[in-house]
Amino acid sequence: MKRPEVLYFFERPEAVPPKRLFQIRDLIEEGTGVGTSWIMENLQRAFLIGYAEHSAEIVGTSTHKYPKDSYRKKIEDATGLDLSGYLERGYTAVRPGYRGLGIGGRLIRGLIERSGDKKVYVTIRTDNVPPLKMTHREGMLLVATFRNHRTGHELALFANQRPPLKA
Repeated sequence: MKRPEVLYFFERPEAVPPKRLFQIRDLIEEGTGVGTSWIMENLQRAFLIGYAEHSAEIVGTSTHKYPKDSYRKKIEDATGLDLSGYLERGYTAVRPGYRGLGIGGRLIRGLIERSGDKKVYVTIRTDNVPPLKMTHREGMLLVATFRNHRTGHELALFANQRPPLKA
């Protein structure tokens, strides 16, 4: 298959056209593994949204967002780490026909490059091997694992800077 020409965008939420924001939401909802109830709110108040486009279709996305305090505190309680001041990388999704082309990695790298010295973390199910490999490849450190008591899944916590222990 010829590698498609993909365009990459990294924008503040208010600069993303509403039609694109809805397409990004739809792509995230099509994937599995994340709750969908807060997607639009989290996108609208994100720090930075990255998305990839091919032939006027959104084919990939990833976001650096401000985590909800209640969610961050659950992770802190489970890991003993202090994630205050961290952005959360989330909503990384690539359309099935475009996987394996480096789109997810390019989106993550672009977000990191454009987020300056911001501290970033991400949680990934430990049985979800492709994003685990991609996250490691993009230089994030495995800093903890914990069990989500609501779902029973084991999660890996990665960060671009090692978080301190909670005081």
